[in-house]
Amino acid sequence: METAPRTAPPPRRGLWRNYDFLKLWSGETVAQIGAQVTQLALPLLVLGVLDAGASEVGLVTGMQLLPALCVTPLAGLLIDTWDRRRILLSVNLGRALALAVVPVLYFADALSIPALCAIAFVVGACTAVFEVAYIAYLPVIVRQDDLVEANSKLQASYSVSQIGGPGLGGLLTKSLGAWFAILANVASYLAAFVVLYLIRHREPARTGNTAANRPRFSDIFTSFGLLWRHRVLRVLTFQAGWFNFCEQAVMTLFLVYAVKELHMDAGGVGTVLALGALGSLLGAMAAKPLGDRLGFSSTLVVSMGVASSAPLLLVLTGGSDWSSFLLAVLAFGIYGFGLTIYNVHVVAFRQSVIPLDVIGRATAAYRMLTYGPFPLGALISGVLGERIGLWNAISTIAVISVIGWLAFALVGRKSLGSAEHTEQTS
Repeated sequence: METAPRTAPPPRRGLWRNYDFLKLWSGETVAQIGAQVTQLALPLLVLGVLDAGASEVGLVTGMQLLPALCVTPLAGLLIDTWDRRRILLSVNLGRALALAVVPVLYFADALSIPALCAIAFVVGACTAVFEVAYIAYLPVIVRQDDLVEANSKLQASYSVSQIGGPGLGGLLTKSLGAWFAILANVASYLAAFVVLYLIRHREPARTGNTAANRPRFSDIFTSFGLLWRHRVLRVLTFQAGWFNFCEQAVMTLFLVYAVKELHMDAGGVGTVLALGALGSLLGAMAAKPLGDRLGFSSTLVVSMGVASSAPLLLVLTGGSDWSSFLLAVLAFGIYGFGLTIYNVHVVAFRQSVIPLDVIGRATAAYRMLTYGPFPLGALISGVLGERIGLWNAISTIAVISVIGWLAFALVGRKSLGSAEHTEQTS
């Protein structure tokens, strides 16, 4: 596949003077911080208020991630047909309204696992649309030669949200309750809505009767074919799916393991995730220099190896409180460092090689295949944790993660080498 044709880029002013990008960046940052608060508060709500176990945590988490399988493909058709800025606004508002139901049910003494599953699914559906839409929208407001830098900044925001979000979520949950932490996420989504509303850029109206402009179900299969035919995209898709399964399984198990066996409270779990996320921030800062030094394929193999091996450190926990705490922080820090570097270059690569008029559908197909394993990881790990024990389950998933990376390094390296000449590593 040739490099995608692009619309006329805006004048080169630098990202710090691209005010529409700054608004998109700040809105995404606020929303991510709130989402990280809920990512911690929702399982703690299940464990604390409802006094449930690992399988129930896995079920609720899985329902929030399930839309990656059943909503994301349709989202691609929507995003390539409608105005992407309006889509971003609509789904942010939808997430806020859905989460606002949680404190209402809490005070009505009507919280239940089925209710939380339904809310989690709605929030997950809106998030699935949002994450495809903003990736498809970014090349519209940012020049192609600024995409690596722009994605580095967005990944830095994600890292900051991982630092501040869990800590804030743990603090709010411990002092005011998990329902209040979720209410804070509602406020963050509303704030993001306001900031995104202020974006001045308007996409040209999509006219014509071409296949790219008609929302047809068959276009979903065309997008999967695009990923399969492109050798590098095919390798990246398989690796991301494997890694995401293991990532979500480890995260689901660790939240329960930390509370029930390491005896951490909400503040302790939040602190582990927040300190560990410092690695993600360092990864965002190192992504471009490392890519310039090592090249595209070596950067991906090395960074994915770092991220895939990090969960092995969790296997060493279980001793003293302080040693377990420090090992967990180190594990999440190393994991975040490697994964952030990997993501910066992979996202920029996809934005560079996929034609702009089908990027929504292609991104949706990619996310369905790579995010689809998320709910499977949550559900399977919850059951596995109850069947063989939490520590044994974490150990098993950690080994599976390393096996996936070895296959990526040995089999995929040759395909990745064919992309060394692409602009996104410059």
